[in-house]
Amino acid sequence: MARDAGEGPDDVLTVMLIPGHAGNVRRFTLRRKLIRIVGGVLVGFAVLFLGLSVDYVRVRSLNSDLADLQGEVLEQRAQIEAYAERMGGLAESLRRVGRFDRKLRVIADLDPADPFPLPGVGGVDGEFLEPHQLVSLGSQRRHERMLEGLDQLSEAARSEEASLGELIRHLENQTAQLAATPSVTPTKGWVTSGFGYRSSPFTRNREFHRGIDIAGRVGTSVVAPADGRVRFVGSKRSLGNSIVLEHGYGIESLYGHLSELGVKVGQRVRRGEQIGAMGSTGRSTGPHLHYQVEVNGAPVNPRNYILD
Repeated sequence: MARDAGEGPDDVLTVMLIPGHAGNVRRFTLRRKLIRIVGGVLVGFAVLFLGLSVDYVRVRSLNSDLADLQGEVLEQRAQIEAYAERMGGLAESLRRVGRFDRKLRVIADLDPADPFPLPGVGGVDGEFLEPHQLVSLGSQRRHERMLEGLDQLSEAARSEEASLGELIRHLENQTAQLAATPSVTPTKGWVTSGFGYRSSPFTRNREFHRGIDIAGRVGTSVVAPADGRVRFVGSKRSLGNSIVLEHGYGIESLYGHLSELGVKVGQRVRRGEQIGAMGSTGRSTGPHLHYQVEVNGAPVNPRNYILD
């Protein structure tokens, strides 16, 4: 084999293949320069393959992270939509409570409270903001809108709580006042003398009768026509055995000519509870109950306080 000019024995590499006993020896001569070139190419391919492998692994990792991030974004989107829907539901519930509050105020003869403005979640100037619109906003603006919605709901809840508290106090006061207002007949019988001016059964002179007389049998039960506290138990000159009940709100009731006194001073009584029995004590022409009602110290017609 011919050699190139300037090529020495160290520039070639001889490879010998020696088979078994019967085979022929094979000899291959390779130039070292070619070997270096092939080796360099192989090393380049190895480095390239290694680089591609690293990039592949990194891309796979990034794709996995991206898939996780996409999953988190979808989950956060669903959570934001659910949050917005719940806030919208709370706002609607507050609106219903407000409408009911105003109805009760009308029934209770109170000034209806002004409705508290409750637009959509984080809405502006009454504009309703749907959940998908909230999700489409930027992170900062979405956060601001959600805070605005929470502030509105909190303020509306505080306002409605105060309004309902006022309404409850009013209704409780009305309930207490109704319970303290005489409204039932204190005894069974028939009215023999009404309220106002009349001719005295004893002197025949014109006099003002401060109550009504209800005639019946001796021992007929006398009951409290309203809740109250016993202020007086004893004898009054012309009325004989008498009881005075203090009902509150400036209302008092008096029961005269009793045969029995069934209560004590300071005792609390309820509407319909027996307090005594009809009689003919004091100055009386026969068994009857003198029933008298006073408001702020002035006598009023008891018939106006008999609803049964």
